[in-house]
Amino acid sequence: MAKNRKWNNDGLQQIQPLQEKQHRAERRMVVLPTTGISMIILLLLALFPQQVFGDASFNTNRGGVKTGRTAAALEVSSLSDLEMISLWGPSTTDRFNPYTGSLLAPLLIPRVSGTANNTRVQEFILDYFAKLNTTSLTGGTEEAEAEAEAEAEAEAAAATTTTTNSKLKSKKLKHQNRDQLFRRALGTPGIGWHVELDRFTDKTPFGEKTFTNLIFTKNPKAENRLVFAAHFDSKYFPPPLDQKPKNQWNGGDDTLPFIAATDSAVPCAILLDLAASLDRALDHPSRNDKDTTLQLIFFDGEEAFQDWTATDSLYGSRHLAELWAMRSVPRSRTATGRNGGSTSNNLEGIELFVLLDLLGAEGPNVPSFFGATHWVHQHTMLIEQRLWEAKLHGGQALARRKAGIQEREDDDEADDMERLDEDEPPLKGFLTAAPAWGGVDDDHRPFLQRGVPVFHVIPLPFPHVWHKLEDNADAISPEVAEGWANIFRAFAVDYLQLLKPRGQHRRDEL
Repeated sequence: MAKNRKWNNDGLQQIQPLQEKQHRAERRMVVLPTTGISMIILLLLALFPQQVFGDASFNTNRGGVKTGRTAAALEVSSLSDLEMISLWGPSTTDRFNPYTGSLLAPLLIPRVSGTANNTRVQEFILDYFAKLNTTSLTGGTEEAEAEAEAEAEAEAAAATTTTTNSKLKSKKLKHQNRDQLFRRALGTPGIGWHVELDRFTDKTPFGEKTFTNLIFTKNPKAENRLVFAAHFDSKYFPPPLDQKPKNQWNGGDDTLPFIAATDSAVPCAILLDLAASLDRALDHPSRNDKDTTLQLIFFDGEEAFQDWTATDSLYGSRHLAELWAMRSVPRSRTATGRNGGSTSNNLEGIELFVLLDLLGAEGPNVPSFFGATHWVHQHTMLIEQRLWEAKLHGGQALARRKAGIQEREDDDEADDMERLDEDEPPLKGFLTAAPAWGGVDDDHRPFLQRGVPVFHVIPLPFPHVWHKLEDNADAISPEVAEGWANIFRAFAVDYLQLLKPRGQHRRDEL
């Protein structure tokens, strides 16, 4: 029998039967029953969200210890900072192009767990971080030199156009500002990205298969982490019975060509964008082991091979959560943790677990799932508002393309932008202030059950292409994907306080 999952206030799941046949073998949303009590609760949520959710403090009770940040401690980046953050490399406008984009296109292949294509995607992700480390660990300046050379060529080519020169000068100043903020002495190495491979075998309906979680941590010595996560595997769609008998299905390379663009190639591409865009800031010598660091997790085996059950789903996240729950790590008094002692398990250093799923399609609607992290949802909505004000929101970029209006490049397009401003509706954000009427079973669950604060970013309703072969390149809006990337760049900058003034010192003096 299919199961429907609810989440109570402590993040523990309650199982109840679900009869609807169409929900079998699917990741499910819970809809609360419309009893009188439930209707009263929903009415309270609608009328008094602040009182129901409490204040915007990150005050989850993890063994009596207040953990993480508070909403009051975070300031939304200014408009100029948001514009600067959006220009941090990689900033090519086509990087989320599903056909040619450097971050997304290599992921758009069937990649069922245990297959050669799954390994191919792993290698692409590992190579991506290896290239980041080539510059970071050697203290090289290839990226800065390449940017400076490209800007010099562009400026020389446009030397006869005053307006264009003015634009290039402004853009160059933004790049210089970033370089000044996060400059290291020539030849001074950064800390690079620490790579952890969590490779294991598990039983599936098609026998034992190998799974590999990929974990990248900017500073593994840091005791507290901001985690962004997504799954990189794709769902297995068996061939038709008239082509291959059921007893010959192998749960792997005989899958139909399902490339899972929203589920979850785009979220993985956003994680890659986060790593590269924040790499230089996270390498800055002023940061030390007491600073919360950034950790990126690419889960394998999120999808069920047959029916979604407790054992046929979430292979990677279940394994990693259990592994980290058993791993003891030393902790200082300043570190977060439920027991407040000198040691804890590896989960307790996670201040916030941000899970991305089903992103990249037009018109997403992401509600707030958990009261304990509702302040995170609210802060992200504030970021959206500021991006909208700065004309940097993905929804605006999509509207400009559909209206045939070019991106703002110079004053010649001012009339077009003013026309768009006049016709442009009020902010239609990717996130909504409304709470979800239930929960979605996903890779966050094994962590949530162990007390980790979760910010789940998944649209409800799901994209119309969900678990269909149509979840392909045509389902993706590059503008929406880049819009999400800018939102999470800004959130990570705010949360990790990367633009906060710091004292200058060399890394070897830490």
